[in-house]
Amino acid sequence: MSEVKQNTYWKSLNELAKNQEYQKFVDREFPENASELTDGFSRRGFLGIMGSAVLLASCDFARRPVQKILPYSKQPEDIVPGIPLFYASAMPYQGSLTGLVVENHEGRPTKVEGNDLHPGSRGGTSIYNQASVLGMYDPDRSKKVLRKGTEATMDDFVAFAAEYFADTSKNIAFISEATSSPTLLRVKENALNKFNNATWVTYEAFGEDNALAGTELAFGRRLRAYYDYSKADVVVSLDDDMMSGNHPNSVEYAKQLSSRRKVTSTNDSMSRIYAVENGFTLTGSYADHRLRLKASEIEAFAYALAGELAKSISGLGAFSNANNAYSDHPWISALADDLLNNRGTSAVSVGFEHSANAHAIVAAINKALGNDGKTVSYLEVPHLDEQRKEAFANVVADMKAGSIDAVVMIGTNPSYSAQNVDFNAALENVEEVIHLSDYVNETSKNASWHVNRAHYLETWGDGHSFGGARSIIQPQIQPLYDGVNEIEFLNIIVNGELENAFDLVQDTFKGYFGSSFDTQWTNLLHDGIEPNTSFRSANVRLSNSFSPATPSTGSISGIEVVIRQDGTLNDGRYANIAWLQELPDPMTKITWDNVALMSAGTAKKLGVENEDVVEIKANGATIKIAAWIQPGHADDSITLTVGYGRDGIGRVANRYIDFTTGGVDTYPMLDANSLFSEATVSKTGDTYEIACVQDHHSLEGRDMYRMATLEEYKSNPDFASFADVHTYPVPGMKEAAELGEDAPISLFDEQTYPDSEPQWGMAIDLNSCFGCGVCVIACQSENNIPVIGKKEVNRGREMHWIRTDRYYVGEDENAPHAVHQPVPCMHCELAPCEQVCPVAATTHSDDGMNQMTYNRCIGTRYCANNCPYKVRRFNFFNFPKEFLITGDEPDIIQMAMNPEVTVRFRGVMEKCTYCVQRVNRAKIEAKIETGSPKPADGAVKTACQQACPADAIYFGDLTDDNSEVAKMKRNTRNYQMLEELNTRPRTSYMAKLRNPNPALA
Repeated sequence: MSEVKQNTYWKSLNELAKNQEYQKFVDREFPENASELTDGFSRRGFLGIMGSAVLLASCDFARRPVQKILPYSKQPEDIVPGIPLFYASAMPYQGSLTGLVVENHEGRPTKVEGNDLHPGSRGGTSIYNQASVLGMYDPDRSKKVLRKGTEATMDDFVAFAAEYFADTSKNIAFISEATSSPTLLRVKENALNKFNNATWVTYEAFGEDNALAGTELAFGRRLRAYYDYSKADVVVSLDDDMMSGNHPNSVEYAKQLSSRRKVTSTNDSMSRIYAVENGFTLTGSYADHRLRLKASEIEAFAYALAGELAKSISGLGAFSNANNAYSDHPWISALADDLLNNRGTSAVSVGFEHSANAHAIVAAINKALGNDGKTVSYLEVPHLDEQRKEAFANVVADMKAGSIDAVVMIGTNPSYSAQNVDFNAALENVEEVIHLSDYVNETSKNASWHVNRAHYLETWGDGHSFGGARSIIQPQIQPLYDGVNEIEFLNIIVNGELENAFDLVQDTFKGYFGSSFDTQWTNLLHDGIEPNTSFRSANVRLSNSFSPATPSTGSISGIEVVIRQDGTLNDGRYANIAWLQELPDPMTKITWDNVALMSAGTAKKLGVENEDVVEIKANGATIKIAAWIQPGHADDSITLTVGYGRDGIGRVANRYIDFTTGGVDTYPMLDANSLFSEATVSKTGDTYEIACVQDHHSLEGRDMYRMATLEEYKSNPDFASFADVHTYPVPGMKEAAELGEDAPISLFDEQTYPDSEPQWGMAIDLNSCFGCGVCVIACQSENNIPVIGKKEVNRGREMHWIRTDRYYVGEDENAPHAVHQPVPCMHCELAPCEQVCPVAATTHSDDGMNQMTYNRCIGTRYCANNCPYKVRRFNFFNFPKEFLITGDEPDIIQMAMNPEVTVRFRGVMEKCTYCVQRVNRAKIEAKIETGSPKPADGAVKTACQQACPADAIYFGDLTDDNSEVAKMKRNTRNYQMLEELNTRPRTSYMAKLRNPNPALA
């Protein structure tokens, strides 16, 4: 046989080196100790690692708790038991709303999806949207109003507010998280009008302050840069991870970017993406070209790019003499040429946390290239004027000086995230500290009044998308813990009474709708969005006084430390959601902890390896944290993420010695005015175990992933075929052809399927997938999949039904490409698992799915051993017994479950089912409406498919030649994983394409 034609794909440095440790790991079918059940799992430890996660764990047949089932005494209108209802709503995040549709079972929300009508989602979601359901049912959420740590009532707080704030001359500082709610902003104006000595500031540890200040430098106005990547042929990201869920418009941007990468024929074109960054991001992994650069050098790189462009176009006169260490970098001339050849169809962006000067440089570049009004608009967003870092610093100074009587904080948590300005010391000089929050968090513990906040799924609200589309937040359930939202909370302060948010929001929209209020309000509730609304786009030109500062190259000559939001916990606000704690970081594949990311070169210089603890000193703070080598990371740069190291927040986020530490608090290292800081780093000699899944379920170098350049695809459309990759045909095809068969001959009896039944199949477009992990969380939410905790993850026992493999490509550990591949059950027609099951627990259905009968399974795990794709999971623990019988708050826990999913229990195998409950629901509806069990194309969407912000997953009936999935299967890029095994998987892949610049080849 000839040698396989393929790139080098590797998951970890150990795999690249093929060292003894890696070989020992992969040689075992199951990880060491994976079969042991002698853990002595204590109730305390179990609760400690699970917390809110088990809310969606399933119930044991043999141990189901006794419950009373009572019929409705009066049947509610529009409710049919067993059939869910769907309502439009929206989730707020950093001042922007993402439109959602919420699935509701008899008055309890169980799942969220994107709203197709909403520009902020277009049917997609982020990991935070998907996990928000678990956040609502979290039993660790704040349940009570607290007065100086002692339980009080909401009536007590209302009475206090009416009396205390009757004196309108008090010096009051309002500190709010970012918001775009028209109703809250209306009440805010009432507050500022009532209290003559009041100050309002918006504080986010990671916000868009610098971006707004940058447009103010360039254009003289604080404007929001709003991109339309669907119109961009060339995209340049300067340390801007706009595809990460941490970006307030990530879903819309992911939709736009991936839409320009859809290639169905050799006649199609695709955009080209460049990324310049210090650490590997999702956007960087999606880019055609990626340059690793220290974060402290990004601004100088942008300045050099502007200088190069100034040689060819007008409007960049301020950069005509630009000359620095990057002016002769090969990337500068290549980028400039590509941008000049795509004037008006290019887009340059820089990360929010970079300096105002960097944002001003990028704004000037976009303006000079003619991108303004085409690929980027500059929006007038009136409520962002008070979002200034200096305003927050001034308020903290006033607090320290004792000139503030009361501080009213709405949602934000500066005691945790603003340690760099010693916020807690400032609070000690304030008479009354009032805090609204979801948890009794660090700030709440320093407050004289803590008010428990209602979840967005429990209350009425409103707001705007990132681009300005006005949306409604519609509650799905009565507040579980009688909390109030930010509108009601602020209204109590202003008016001294508790008024329902529904009335306050309606009053706002009555001002918009006027005499047609009733009709438009009904349409608003139905669609979730007010049509034809957006922020006004400004006509901009560079200020006459525009004079960008000249950045110094390599301003940090030694090691820099870069503080970022975490890829799964954000800034810490989602730290108690166990789905997110256990979701592997998209690039490192680490769970339950944060680490100090560094390059192999930096690690060698420091003399450290993975899991060695290092001591880092920066900004007057010192932390100790485990080191982790990240291929492709910039040298002399260390990336830390925030969100960990919490105490007393909840059972998932809390630090535990025996099961999980909850990571390290890195906020003390954060510079209030800069993304990066100079640091000293030293090895301590200690080690700390990290739960990393990157080598779990390893397929040992077999042919899993296929990729080519766009030009290679055009010259050879069959590059992804088995014969082209392996240089020989699929084994058995020659013999099959002699018998007139179109598939290799099988040793087993092949199943026939009734013509009346649909035949389900899936295709995953690797050219669209960027590894965000939304599919993993969506599947977990839909299918009641439990979380197991750090200790069990380390044993390879994670329960996710779909995993997202991340591979590095190439031999160079310093500058590899990175690619992502979601791997669910393949639903093989000739399934190896079915051949070895002694009790026929796994069988094939008439519509072509590989199914599991859970109460027949006896847990031999022969099926997992025989699965070449490593997609089966063994349920080691009896989660339901612990939490539905003897655990805390079983009523809340049971409310969170999806009632349409079969229950599971300890000792059975689990796996992806193609969301059979959704399939059967659609088949029943089709049978009722048409007499045929074959639903129309698009009527069935699996949870992973529906949630995907990149539309990377296609699912449907293979017998329908016009279905999207059938078209994808016929595409020349389509290939089957491990096709030579003749398992005939129903899930296949569309090979990835890159569009590199020949000048950088």
